[in-house]
Amino acid sequence: MSYSEANPATWSRSAASTMWIAVDVGLMQDHSAFVVAGVWPQAGSAIGVIDIKQFPLGYPLEDVAEEVAAAARLHQAKVIVDATNNSAFVGMLAQRLPAPAANHLVGAAITSAIGHAAQPAPMAISLGGLRSAVPRWSLSKSELVQNVKAELTNKSLRLAKVGDWEALQAELLGMEQTVRASGTSAYAAPSGQHDDLAMALALAVFACRSVGGVVRHRLTPHRGARVSSAAWT
Repeated sequence: MSYSEANPATWSRSAASTMWIAVDVGLMQDHSAFVVAGVWPQAGSAIGVIDIKQFPLGYPLEDVAEEVAAAARLHQAKVIVDATNNSAFVGMLAQRLPAPAANHLVGAAITSAIGHAAQPAPMAISLGGLRSAVPRWSLSKSELVQNVKAELTNKSLRLAKVGDWEALQAELLGMEQTVRASGTSAYAAPSGQHDDLAMALALAVFACRSVGGVVRHRLTPHRGARVSSAAWT
């Protein structure tokens, strides 16, 4: 496959300055999903998404952990996990990654706060009966989504047409915004639909920009800007 500036699937993996796998853990009627993304300095420090996967409903979490760990080895990537409602999965995954876990794994708690926490806090996990810890960030869902919109608007986030990219595109386009009385925004999938891939992407963007690799100034989308499919063109 010949190189294309618009298609990160054609970019050299060895040229990435950082690589992350972001995992949204499915519970009950939600899918588990992951996104693989990195930062490429030679592409203007753009984030490139090179794998997108949505697991079937009810897929065993141990099998999800196995696949995520295998992807981490393949891409030599660190992992960030939405541990908001399932902190046990972080320990399950840590058992499948090299020690110490804190060097390879980051937790996240997604909240309705206006902004992200300034620093992560230690998150206790159990590894074969032994106590350990990984950093966990408290992250604002609205800020996560707004940052994805900003990156897409500025064309600094580019997504390969790989795996479940069409499902991700549908989730991004369908994301609903509600403006609270305070003037702040909240985002959610329409009733009966999912946002697991969209939130995995949002975590990947956060990790690439703020946890590892190049940290850039926050990009501000135009007022009223909506997510478009430009990242795939």
